[in-house]
Amino acid sequence: MNDKEEKKILQHLKQDWQQIDDLGKESFSQVDMENQMQMFQQKKRKAFYIESVFFLLTSLMILSVVTISLFKAPVLFMFIQIVSSLIVPIGVYFTYKKVNRKGALSHDKH
Repeated sequence: MNDKEEKKILQHLKQDWQQIDDLGKESFSQVDMENQMQMFQQKKRKAFYIESVFFLLTSLMILSVVTISLFKAPVLFMFIQIVSSLIVPIGVYFTYKKVNRKGALSHDKH
């Protein structure tokens, strides 16, 4: 390397070090941190309420469909029960198998 390249590299390093030093000088005040924490908690609370409303609406819809099918079409209700009692264990088995396979692979990587 020649002197020009070395000076250029040193100049870049000094600039990078200065930027790192400047990052350390910035500090948040206690008030700023509390405001950010309150905003985060408000967002989290709002998201919880939205998810709760969606959950309740979905569960009411499912319960309504099941109740209507039970009283209006008992044969359809029995068919749904039989099909779901056959499909659910199969789905649980494949999900369990997939999770165990991923777990074994993730442990091998570490």
